[in-house]
Amino acid sequence: MLKANLLHEQGDYPGAINTLNQAIQLDPVNKHAYIFRGDSKVESGDIQGAIEDYDKALEIDYRFAIAYYYRANAKMKIQDFEGAVSDFNELVKIAPQFAMAYNNRGLAKAELKDYKGAISDFNKAVEIDSRFVMAYVNRGKTRVDVYDLQGAVMDLNHAIVIDPTNSEAYYYRGLSKILQGLKKNGCLDLDKALELGRVETQFLIREFCKENAPPPRRRR
Repeated sequence: MLKANLLHEQGDYPGAINTLNQAIQLDPVNKHAYIFRGDSKVESGDIQGAIEDYDKALEIDYRFAIAYYYRANAKMKIQDFEGAVSDFNELVKIAPQFAMAYNNRGLAKAELKDYKGAISDFNKAVEIDSRFVMAYVNRGKTRVDVYDLQGAVMDLNHAIVIDPTNSEAYYYRGLSKILQGLKKNGCLDLDKALELGRVETQFLIREFCKENAPPPRRRR
């Protein structure tokens, strides 16, 4: 398995998969081998094959927390958000202090438009880890979706204090400010997001920060 990990780290996912195939032939109940093979399958684009490997790992050990985590994330890649939420539910029963599980379950709930549930999960993530930057960013983004713009700005302020190079935080803080009518400050945040490499910010800058740009309308 060390060889497979090395091949994976080198980006040789087919080589890693072949090595893990051999390991599984020798030991068909090695739950870790299925997890590692699933990870390499994800990287090579075989999401369904990866899910089947995570299924197998959970057949061997139904309390194997990391298998729920990887399977949930794989389900999110194929937009099976309900399946992802179900897996994250099982995961937090086993590992109730795993902040990333709540963060990612929040993302899945947001995709299902369960914004209240998503915000609750992001709340739990930052309760566990008060410096979890992406949980603040994701809660801020979700608050934009429900038009809690002041709450969004507060969350994104927290994220920027912790990580001043987080382009996503500047992007959504800029959007939140613009939607509140704070065009000048919002455009400064958008400029910063673009400076930090968030290329899609160019669209918002053209839309809202040019001279005579129309006032933003509330998103529905």
